Amino acid sequence: MIEMISAPQNVAAFRVAGTVTAEDYEKITPAIEEKLSDHKDIGVLTDLTDFEDMTAGALRRDLQYGLSKLRELHRFKRAAVISDKQWIKAATEMTDALFPQIEARVFPEDEKAQALKWVAAVQ
Repeated sequence: MIEMISAPQNVAAFRVAGTVTAEDYEKITPAIEEKLSDHKDIGVLTDLTDFEDMTAGALRRDLQYGLSKLRELHRFKRAAVISDKQWIKAATEMTDALFPQIEARVFPEDEKAQALKWVAAVQ
């Protein structure tokens, strides 16, 4: 399940819980596209505190959308991930290294407010 969470206008923010399906991406991509149409640069915040798994269809949708945005990665200035899971921290650090144009950080669950403030401060 994916739900939008309240955030500043220049931030696409989501809470992900349980198992993510391909249908869940029907919420994510339009929300991100709307932010991109309204702002030159955006931040993305994803609360993965209750994330458990994703289906193969969800992974395929995620990769397809990511690949479709390769020419616009410079517009995604910051990505904040909220999680206490070590594997998510490692994956985020790898993403940060692979895509240096996007500044990515992991915040522990008790620092959600700081994560939102940080990701909203896109330059």
